[in-house]
Amino acid sequence: MLHGIIFDMDGTLTKPNVDFAAIEREIGAKTGFIIEYAEKSSPEERIRALSILERYEAQAAIESELNEGVCEILEFIDKKNIKKALLTRNSRKSVKTVLHKHGLHFNLIATREDTIKPKPAPDPIFMLSKQMNIHTDYLLMVGDYKYDIMCGKAAGAKTALLKYKEYIETEVLPDFEISNIRELIHIIEHYEKAHQIL
Repeated sequence: MLHGIIFDMDGTLTKPNVDFAAIEREIGAKTGFIIEYAEKSSPEERIRALSILERYEAQAAIESELNEGVCEILEFIDKKNIKKALLTRNSRKSVKTVLHKHGLHFNLIATREDTIKPKPAPDPIFMLSKQMNIHTDYLLMVGDYKYDIMCGKAAGAKTALLKYKEYIETEVLPDFEISNIRELIHIIEHYEKAHQIL
């Protein structure tokens, strides 16, 4: 049985709209992943880079649009009495904006300020697992990028990838691939049937 589902935010619950190329241009360096770039930089550059990132995240949160089927699947999960959590590399401020704008509610939320190691490290899922009192064997991590899958797999959770295009990463493969968030209904029902057979 699935007792808890953990969702990524950008690209999973909301349509991806953070302009990372513009962030890199303003920072003035080829940063790659901005959080990792900031952590390796001087204290002054770290503050500067993260402040630029947070400004773009704040604007993206204000302009955010939900992916098709998000409200429907969250209501379905509530009816099944499955706990739901949000796990994101975004700031807490931008998360609050998105949740307030769209009227979304989660049992637990983990942002980059809430955990020492962000995705793809498994630490955030271990933290949420403990807080929800659910073993990772009974958790499903849902995301649209390899970091979500790597994080879930490393923690021992099941994983579902929301595909926007062909998944060509070879480091780790998800347990499930979906093209619409509503397809999680079939995954939940799959585990329910397997539990009934047992």
